[in-house]
Amino acid sequence: MPALGAMALSSAALRNYAVTLNAGLAETGVYAGTLTIGGLIERGDLHVMAGANTAVFGEIEGRTLDPDMLADAAWEMYRDRGRAEAVFEKV
Repeated sequence: MPALGAMALSSAALRNYAVTLNAGLAETGVYAGTLTIGGLIERGDLHVMAGANTAVFGEIEGRTLDPDMLADAAWEMYRDRGRAEAVFEKV
């Protein structure tokens, strides 16, 4: 989605920071992680905006992610602390 391309650099920096921070703090018991979200979150503000502006964003059908799945993944990451990153995207 070209209209959201400006967020790519800051998102990459945040991902790198979280993964590095998690590795650096692992011995202290502190956990850091990131969910990389490559799509529109259903029922979210961007989902509503993009659905109302298909001339700018194109059709959003098939490009949305279930927020309940994202929440479950975030909770699992926090609870298990076995991975510093989860990626969600619609291909």
